[in-house]
Amino acid sequence: MIKKIQKGKYAGQWQVRIQPIDKQTGKRISWPVQYADTKKEAISIERKMWFDFENDLQPSKLNVSFSQAFRKFVDQKKDTISPVTLRAWDGSAKSFEIFFKDMKIKDITTAVVNRYAHKYIKLHHATVSNNAVIATRLTHMRSFFESMGSAIKENPVPEHALTKFFRKSDFSVNLEQYLFTNSELNAIKDKVKQDLKNCAIYNANGKLAIWIEAETGMRPAEVQALKFSNLVKEDGFWTFRISDSWSDYTHSFNGALKSRPHGYSRVVLPISKELVAYIRKFKKEQGEYLKKHGIKNKNDLVLLNLRDYRFARTNKPLSQSGMNDMLRKICKELNIDSGEARLSLYSFRHTICTKLANKAGISYPWAAERMGHSLTTFMKVYVGVTKDVNKEMMKAWVS
Repeated sequence: MIKKIQKGKYAGQWQVRIQPIDKQTGKRISWPVQYADTKKEAISIERKMWFDFENDLQPSKLNVSFSQAFRKFVDQKKDTISPVTLRAWDGSAKSFEIFFKDMKIKDITTAVVNRYAHKYIKLHHATVSNNAVIATRLTHMRSFFESMGSAIKENPVPEHALTKFFRKSDFSVNLEQYLFTNSELNAIKDKVKQDLKNCAIYNANGKLAIWIEAETGMRPAEVQALKFSNLVKEDGFWTFRISDSWSDYTHSFNGALKSRPHGYSRVVLPISKELVAYIRKFKKEQGEYLKKHGIKNKNDLVLLNLRDYRFARTNKPLSQSGMNDMLRKICKELNIDSGEARLSLYSFRHTICTKLANKAGISYPWAAERMGHSLTTFMKVYVGVTKDVNKEMMKAWVS
């Protein structure tokens, strides 16, 4: 309904109102009145009102169970996200089913979400941090309500929800990933090279994985999926061109690199001629070993699991846990103490990204591309201060 107002506050303007009927209850719905300066504008507003009602704003959408609606929301994602990511969403769905039960969407308020967050922490004896599970749960919930568009007036999960729901004293300090010094990196590589000289082929691939990590900083899942055919020479430098990764969760290849479409490939950091020579030698020895035991390396895997014939025959690479155990053993032998920081294969990635960022003349976009990140993520997540740089800055300050 459109009419021109003759008197009062809105005199001279066109009033626009609709009186829709809820399709489930049959009751008339109160709808906010709007005003326009021209009749043409009023007609446009009226059309939008009806469009919003038909597509988003029917109260019936808000009268359904939140946990059930969220479960359907997750089910719709199955074909668009990785199994590991889907597992996290499924965890949120189960958590919401327990806490919210049959609570309707319209009854989910910020106060209710706040209570959920506190109860979750208490029930699971969990920590509060941006990397904690509760942060993931709230992010998933906020995404669900964002998907409803204008069907809700305000998202009940605020931005930076943790800082709004918890006091600073409730937060736990995030464990930093350990960053190796230059001398520690060199010591690890030297030990691996020495060990490989007298190492049986079925024990060599774990050490080789650490050597590759120490030079490239690739994601562990990318190293697991590394193929001999990925070794290439570009612009006069030996490197790897990769396009796949491995999932220890599904025991299968992902078919793509993280957050990249199928078919996308990237070149990693250049590697030493010494590493290239060893990989070629290793390929020959691996082939002889497999031939002796009647096993075919169908996927051309560098890190084919030779310790277990069952895994080798099904073309499965070393597990990340096995490689992490190998790294910790080597660090222990070298008296490398990570203290309170996390020590894992990702320590190489964090270390190399940080060193790239602190090396004079390095292009950040180039470095980010080689490491498989956006420039923003590269700067935000991985750029830190190494102990080497920290020592240099301390000397520079006092001199």
